[in-house]
Amino acid sequence: MVPEQREALDEIIVKIRAGRMTRRTFLERAVAIGLSTTVAGSLLEACGGSSGTSGGGGQATNVVWQSENDTSGTYPAMVDTYNKTNKDNVHVTWRNGPSNTDQMLTLYDNTLRARSGNIDVMSIDVVYPAEFSSNGWTVDLSSKWPASDRANYLPGPIKSCTYNGQIAAAPLRTDLGVLYYRKDIVSTPPTTFNDLTSMAKSNASKTKYGYIWQGSQYEGLVCDFVEVLYGYGGAILDPTNSKKVVVNSPEGVQALTEMVSWVGTISPISITTFNEEQCRQAFQNGDAIFMRNWPYAYALGNASGSKVAGKFDIHSIPYGGSNTTGHSAVGGWNMAINAYSKNTDASWTFIKYMLSAPAQKVLAIKGSFTPALKSVYNDPEVQSKQPLFTKLQPILQNALPRPVSPVYPDLSNIVQTHIHQALTKSVSPADALSALQSELQTLVSK
Repeated sequence: MVPEQREALDEIIVKIRAGRMTRRTFLERAVAIGLSTTVAGSLLEACGGSSGTSGGGGQATNVVWQSENDTSGTYPAMVDTYNKTNKDNVHVTWRNGPSNTDQMLTLYDNTLRARSGNIDVMSIDVVYPAEFSSNGWTVDLSSKWPASDRANYLPGPIKSCTYNGQIAAAPLRTDLGVLYYRKDIVSTPPTTFNDLTSMAKSNASKTKYGYIWQGSQYEGLVCDFVEVLYGYGGAILDPTNSKKVVVNSPEGVQALTEMVSWVGTISPISITTFNEEQCRQAFQNGDAIFMRNWPYAYALGNASGSKVAGKFDIHSIPYGGSNTTGHSAVGGWNMAINAYSKNTDASWTFIKYMLSAPAQKVLAIKGSFTPALKSVYNDPEVQSKQPLFTKLQPILQNALPRPVSPVYPDLSNIVQTHIHQALTKSVSPADALSALQSELQTLVSK
């Protein structure tokens, strides 16, 4: 957002909070300066421009949880259970987030800069705790959550929540990219990108698409790109020096050339507009042989009404070139308490519930989400009801994070821009990587 947009946004935030602007005018102005209708509506609520949702009866403390997008029905069911059974005199109002994670970040950025406490608990992507903590937007959980308890959770997600010795958030669930394949069409999954391409082409008559993935210009594209890049042995930043950019390498050129070759062949030309949900819906409708997505799509793919229920399985992300191992991008969502919330204690009470073994099992069984609590992965009930969890551990072992950088949001935007230009064939893969290398080096050297 450029300074002029920020000034215009600040102006309408001040006016709506002071009661000097109507809700309709606020929404019109917010959209006019570049916000989506989803973000504008959520910001209106955060600024007190709507009546919101009253919570609980009597003197119950109402806590508003803004989650990431959930289409599985898992989160509202968990909140409903908590509201009906908790003895803490806390009532939680759940707000579903937009499917585009960049819109989520914009929503938080605008809400927190307005110093609004209308959201109490925030679900934030694993790459954002450092930024949120450094801006003073989150409550340090170190004194609330003993280290002895934190040791029961996966170390990677815990590390993603830690910044400058503070616990900026609590890990609700981790995530990793996986390859879905139609086992009724291909007898064995592809291990290399060459295998994937040849299998998709040789079975092209059996489905609408060969391979679908997240090609739209947003955070999901960064995850997909690094998985192919890692699969070829490349990287964006030097693993030992976050100030050194190494993306413009022979491996980088191979990886991006591979992705560009899919567009219009085994993937539709419109793949450059696909996000996770568009991929999931197409795969569930039986329109694709292969799909790159997150584990959440597993339970939904086997649910009533899915045309591929019982007909698919998952495998690790393929590899290419001289490499012999595929690598999933690490994802996941953490729960943070808004520093401007007036309900800090009640918010932590709810988060503790979501971290508990019963709640983490619900995440696994109902949503096929990958919980942060280690014990869930060996739970017999979880393994019985979601066979997915017997297959995830070896894939988790080779999963790698996106580039670790204190300027990650800007880094991500630059990667999205140049990779998407190559995918839409506005520039060649070599030229895209050359420009990407130069722009990123300038960014990380500051």
